[in-house]
Amino acid sequence: MSKRVLLGKAGSDYGLFISKLGVDVVDGSNNLCNKDLLIFDSREKGYTQVIEKGTINVTRGSSSSKTFSSIVIPNPVVIINSGGQYVELTSISSTAFTLAVPSAYPTMSSYGYSLHGSSTTGGNTPNTTTVNYIVLRGYA
Repeated sequence: MSKRVLLGKAGSDYGLFISKLGVDVVDGSNNLCNKDLLIFDSREKGYTQVIEKGTINVTRGSSSSKTFSSIVIPNPVVIINSGGQYVELTSISSTAFTLAVPSAYPTMSSYGYSLHGSSTTGGNTPNTTTVNYIVLRGYA
């Protein structure tokens, strides 16, 4: 039987921790299990638990995938901030997401609009776009 609930000290932190079925919340050295194996962590604020946060660089004309968990996370929410640069969140699965930056900005016509008498050709995107991201555990 696993030890899934801890109210108290785990490593150097205090809190209420609940792990997934079959996973001990702490190991023999009192180290907390990986964040993606927790279903509750009282240190996290807000409505959902933060699974991972970080920064990823995407090169013009390509895509980059990021695996945020080794186990299935139900309905993950991915929030991105690229500092105003154009980036597309092209796919989200229960363990990873993919970002893409096209070679050129989308044109008005790609959204079904046209500008009378003006060119709608998109200019080149930056060589590299830096994207900050946060992945939240969704609700089943």
